[in-house]
Amino acid sequence: MTASNEKITACVVCRNEADKLAVCLPSLQWVDEIIVMDLDSSDRSADVARAAGAVVIKHSLVTVVEFVRNEIAEKASNDWILVLDPDERLSTALETVLREVAADDSCDAVVIPRTNFDFGHAPSHWSQRYEPQLRMYRRSRVTWPEVPNALPKVAEQRVRHLPARDEFVIVHERSRNIAEVLDRSIRYAPVQARAMLESGAVFSAGAMAAALWRETDRKLLRTRAWRDGLPGLIRAGVLISFKFHVWVEFWQQSGGRRTPADDKVVRKIGWLLGPIGVGGRLINRIRSRVASR
Repeated sequence: MTASNEKITACVVCRNEADKLAVCLPSLQWVDEIIVMDLDSSDRSADVARAAGAVVIKHSLVTVVEFVRNEIAEKASNDWILVLDPDERLSTALETVLREVAADDSCDAVVIPRTNFDFGHAPSHWSQRYEPQLRMYRRSRVTWPEVPNALPKVAEQRVRHLPARDEFVIVHERSRNIAEVLDRSIRYAPVQARAMLESGAVFSAGAMAAALWRETDRKLLRTRAWRDGLPGLIRAGVLISFKFHVWVEFWQQSGGRRTPADDKVVRKIGWLLGPIGVGGRLINRIRSRVASR
């Protein structure tokens, strides 16, 4: 079938996510075609998808969805591909704006803001409330990278960025419970670590400490996660712990060795967190306040 330059195909990859599809797919009923790739599900995912009018493609299990993004896009009848995960849904106002973009010959991709709900709570900081995600693109001009959590690279002048407003977001029920958090870490951390190795990265305790500090700065300090109360702190903790899991995997895949250089870095960290270090003094203050309650 000849691809249409203006029509839109939504592509969703799932595994045992019938309950999520029941929320996701109704938000896509306005698109011209829905394709669901079912990764060997044992639940009613395929039935739910067909009931929503989707074309269902069976596929063997893969660890992360990025491995099959291009494969499912190849099955589309249209040039424009709208990527959505089962735990996401579109805000209603997106229909009009995405139709307008599809008719724009000067555009090859669309960055849509995404609001990440964790344990049922929405964030207040813009970086999580309006996280930019490239989610619609022309498959004739854009290829999805087969790297976990990576997005296609498109010339900036060919990208449309939608406004950071609640009516234009992808709603992402990212972490409904701890089981989903752990499952995502188990699936993605080894693959991301392998990608780091293949890119030529070399493990060191110093690099690991620097990466974890940057993640703590971005996800906890700059966002002032505590402004969202306990849900905010839990969200930050989950995101930082995932980065930690990736680096533990990277260490193991690099040989899992103990070296004098790494020991030296760890001792410095221990000194900072010890009784006379800056971190240690802060920890002691917190302990005193907790004990006095």
